[in-house]
Amino acid sequence: MTYCFAWKYGDTVYLLADTAATKSSLPNFDKSSFGQLHDKVRGEYVEESLLKIVPIAPDTAIAFAGDVQLATAIIEFLKENFCSAETFANLFGKVNASFGPFDPKRPVELLLAYAPSNGDPKLIHWNSKHGLDSNQFDYYTIGSLTSYHAALTPLVLSMLVNGKLASGRILPILIAIVQSYGIHSNIIEQNVGGIIFGLRVCNGKIIWQEDTNFVLYNSTAEKFETFDLISAFVRDNVVVVNSSFTNDIRGFAHSVSTPSIQAWQESWNSFIVSHTNSDKYRYWVFLSTAKKVITVLLRDNFDNENNYFSLQYLGDGNFSFGLSQELMALLMEPLMDRGDGSLPFRLNFRNA
Repeated sequence: MTYCFAWKYGDTVYLLADTAATKSSLPNFDKSSFGQLHDKVRGEYVEESLLKIVPIAPDTAIAFAGDVQLATAIIEFLKENFCSAETFANLFGKVNASFGPFDPKRPVELLLAYAPSNGDPKLIHWNSKHGLDSNQFDYYTIGSLTSYHAALTPLVLSMLVNGKLASGRILPILIAIVQSYGIHSNIIEQNVGGIIFGLRVCNGKIIWQEDTNFVLYNSTAEKFETFDLISAFVRDNVVVVNSSFTNDIRGFAHSVSTPSIQAWQESWNSFIVSHTNSDKYRYWVFLSTAKKVITVLLRDNFDNENNYFSLQYLGDGNFSFGLSQELMALLMEPLMDRGDGSLPFRLNFRNA
């Protein structure tokens, strides 16, 4: 299955999703970019291999769960008929007429984010069993993640919204939190995993999560000597991931938004090689593998040295990493159980 989470906040609609896909054939790689073993689950293999967020118009994107082949055909149909449909009810009515009746053994579920330059943003939920959801809630979860984690994400969202967090910061924080689920739980067993990434749709534009470096470290170690670095960024609707776990660079795309991956590679190959060896990433997410400590750093200005860390590429996939005493203390601070109903992790956010 999968895990997708969508929400509406102010004039913006957000989508995030994992990249694990269930397949009958053997995986192409042994493990995901976050070190999760591509194992056999209930008779089928689960592998990090598929982008599940698909832009279909300049102001519209879709996240999906379920049967990949059928979902792809439906999303292609939505893209082709999007501009001619008068309403979403009319658009999804055409889906039902063209593809129904649906086989219960091939379920599909969609979350559509729409935010025009002039008009109200909308979050649409549709599935092949019940059709268009008339409730129009402010958030939806689809996929196979356990009820514990599925309930935790909207709880965190409500706290961020109640805290009046800037709309541009909510997505990277939630991505960091959801990514941490796979650090401390074997969510591959739930057919969920791989890189978690997303986008927001606002004022007629789709804005993917900005370039992000994930740093996995052991907060119980005496020194910050051993760590894993996973770099992720999007160019032309393809998520690129460079991981020290796998020592390779992988791209995750969807055929509807990227018809020719070869043409895309020819356009971006030289940039990818140089960018994966640089420190020009907007967000830095530090995830402790021993304790549930999540630290997000935002770099506003690449021209100035940041106050917290330095990264130097040494060649052959190796980096030299320096941390300030302040950041080291923040990363290594023990996680306290306050017993007052607080969230089961510590979240730090700093401007670097």
